[in-house]
Amino acid sequence: MTYGVITIDTQISAAGYDTRRFNADGTVDDGEAPVIVSLVDAAMQMFIAAIDALPDTGDPEFSDRAAVILSGLRKLQAALTRAAARGRATPAVIVALSGVRTRYDDLMARAASAPGATLGQQLYVARRRAKLSAQETANGAGLRADLIDAIEADETPTEEEAARIKELIAALSG
Repeated sequence: MTYGVITIDTQISAAGYDTRRFNADGTVDDGEAPVIVSLVDAAMQMFIAAIDALPDTGDPEFSDRAAVILSGLRKLQAALTRAAARGRATPAVIVALSGVRTRYDDLMARAASAPGATLGQQLYVARRRAKLSAQETANGAGLRADLIDAIEADETPTEEEAARIKELIAALSG
C-alpha cells in the first residue's frame, strides 16, 4: 500500500506538460488550498462578528474600531492575493479572496462616511466608485501608486500630498 504519493500527469500544457499534481488514488492534489480556505473562513467569522459589533458610524469609537478591523482585513487580503497568484490556486481560494474584498469594501464605505474618516478611507471609496486602479489614481494626482496604497492603508500623507488627494477626491465626487 502506498501513502502520500504524488504523481505528475504529463498530458498537456502550453509547454507540453500539465503541472497538476495527483494523489495516489487519482484525485487532484489541491495542495494547501483547502487549508487556506478553512483558515480564511475562521478568520472571516471573527471579522464578521467584529463588524457586526461596531457601533453606529456617528459613535466616537467607530473609527478606531473600524480601523483595527480594516487593518486585519488588509492583511488577510494580501495573503489571499499571494495565494491566488500561485499557479495552483483553486476556485475556492478565488471565492475566498472575493469575499474578503467585498467585506473590506463595505466596511471602507462605512468608515469613509463616518465623521472621523481618514483621508485614505475617503480616497479608497472615491477611487473604487470611479472604478480606478491605484496607478490610475496616482497618475491623476501626480503621485506614486505605492503612495496611494499606503495612504489608503492609513499612512499619513505630507501636506502637499494631502492637498493633491483632496483635490482628486473632490473631482471624482463632483
